[in-house]
Amino acid sequence: MKAATIYERKGKLYVHSSSKTTAGVWVINAPVLAVEKEDTSEVGRAVRECLAASREGAPHPKSFTSLFDPVLNLAGVKSFATFVKSAICVEAETSDDAVVMLISTRNEGVDDGFTPLPNKTEAALVADEVLGSAVVATLAMSE
Repeated sequence: MKAATIYERKGKLYVHSSSKTTAGVWVINAPVLAVEKEDTSEVGRAVRECLAASREGAPHPKSFTSLFDPVLNLAGVKSFATFVKSAICVEAETSDDAVVMLISTRNEGVDDGFTPLPNKTEAALVADEVLGSAVVATLAMSE
């Protein structure tokens, strides 16, 4: 499976790839991108790029303390607590590189993060604008 995460905070989207480590833990990895929500083609391109970078068997990190720093730096904030206060999130998953499952989430705060909601959107990985529009629509279902 391949995975990416899309956050919306203060009108901007932050997209990152996720990879599964040799210990079975999903962690953030490059690329980490910032895109304008209104540019659905660019949103779709960013999600596609992040899904393409996702892999299984990544080295397990020795420390998890700075893994989210690239997102924080793009957002111009110093802590996850600050970032999460005003963020919503969608998780993207694909196992066949043809269809992506977009999963809306509920923001449970700094301690619990984002938990999946039953709202899921399936989108074909055919055109960036179609994928980007599906991401934006799924963000609207997130809490």
